[in-house]
Amino acid sequence: MTEWTEKGHEPGVVVLRDWRWFVRHAIDKTAVFVFFAMVVLAALPMGGNRDWAWAPLCVLLGLIAIPVSLGLGARGGHAVVALERLPLMVLVGSWLLFAAFALWQMTTWTPLTADAWLFARAAEILGSAHAPIPAIAVDAARNSLLKCLACALIFLMARAVCRDRDNARWLLIALVASGVLVVSYGIAMQMSTNSCYLGGFLRKQYEYTLGDRCLMGGTFVNSNSFACYMGMCVVAALALTFGSRVKKAKVPYGYDDEEDVRLMDWFTGPRVVLLALSLLMLGGMLMSSSRAGFGASMAGILALGLLLVRGRGRSRPQLGRIFFVGFAVLLVVGVVAGSGLVSKFAVSVDDSSRLRIWSAAFQAIALSPWMGWGLGGFGDVFTLLQPANSLQPNAIAHSTPLETVVELGVFAAIPAMVVVVLPWAVSLRGGLTRRPAYRYLPAGAFAVAAVPILHSLIDFSLQMPAIGFTTAALLGMGWAQSFSRSERAV
Repeated sequence: MTEWTEKGHEPGVVVLRDWRWFVRHAIDKTAVFVFFAMVVLAALPMGGNRDWAWAPLCVLLGLIAIPVSLGLGARGGHAVVALERLPLMVLVGSWLLFAAFALWQMTTWTPLTADAWLFARAAEILGSAHAPIPAIAVDAARNSLLKCLACALIFLMARAVCRDRDNARWLLIALVASGVLVVSYGIAMQMSTNSCYLGGFLRKQYEYTLGDRCLMGGTFVNSNSFACYMGMCVVAALALTFGSRVKKAKVPYGYDDEEDVRLMDWFTGPRVVLLALSLLMLGGMLMSSSRAGFGASMAGILALGLLLVRGRGRSRPQLGRIFFVGFAVLLVVGVVAGSGLVSKFAVSVDDSSRLRIWSAAFQAIALSPWMGWGLGGFGDVFTLLQPANSLQPNAIAHSTPLETVVELGVFAAIPAMVVVVLPWAVSLRGGLTRRPAYRYLPAGAFAVAAVPILHSLIDFSLQMPAIGFTTAALLGMGWAQSFSRSERAV
């Protein structure tokens, strides 16, 4: 037997633990570490947006889900408190409806839809063809559904594991560490190849010549997705920075104002490091020149600040001044260092191209409004409806909600969106209602998830496996931390 003072007991109370407790504790920590590592390191292999990257990751997530479901790393985390019973039932029901409809689109038990002529034409050319089904690309639908299943597993595991506040905090720390790795690689590639290469992959669409410069993309092929991920990491770092209470300090002799002392005490070593890392990742985001990424990140930072300042009482003015001064610094850095960002705001070529894509998406919805075209089928649909003045192929709609309606239809898109919006709203509830000392966890989850959710309104960041997996984990953490452990579990 070994003497051990357990966290949560009165000082001086000694709890006896034997070697088996230490073994089990080590196994729990190992399970949590492996889970977090798989989620936050998914950004390293090209954002996880290749079959060779996300497919093995899904297999590993399925394997780690088995011990977590048995309780390893999540002691008591699977319990459902009374207040979360109804929203959890709605969430599970919405996901099952979405998955069932996506599977139904792959069967012949459906009415004929707008793509029926394609199967008839294939039968004329080949002599035989598959019976008409709504899913225009079944293989893409299966892949998309597998990614959605992985996100569901990540959410459930994060909800269980992150009941523990220490684990929830470590998830934010791991996300910041991942952001530092991604931006460091981006800086290295900027110095060596002007960001035109990602390893041996050429990021330019056209011929590359020496001296060409490309927008920074880190480990992501797309610079906009890189900017979104950097924004998530910046907000996570700020949540860790501003999450703790400002400790009270005695006023030394010769000081007239206690707030001056508290302001100095606030700048601890870890906070200074987190602020420095925030500026590093913000610089990488600005070098990507992503307008939507910058705007979504600023919205996430502002949401975080409003949630953290709310209900702080006597410490509210002090924390508010610190936060909004920092917010102003970020804006100044954005204006000074974001020349590429400003110049990109001034051009409209990309906007007109995106508008043509959206126009084709609305045409696709009009052709098959109820049954959709199948998950992952937007690229094939766009090929059929591509305007004559649009020469570049597009596999994505540059708007995740719009693409969801195209692929699932109007009605089935509703539960698919509820799966994202409901946990986000629950995290907001936690950011509004939890005690100030613990509020930074659900508030941080809401604010960090706000970056890809808002960005995906006019882009496709949530469809990147690395960003989608990380967002699912954060929403699971926000959900878990939005309900007090003192509430009765069932």
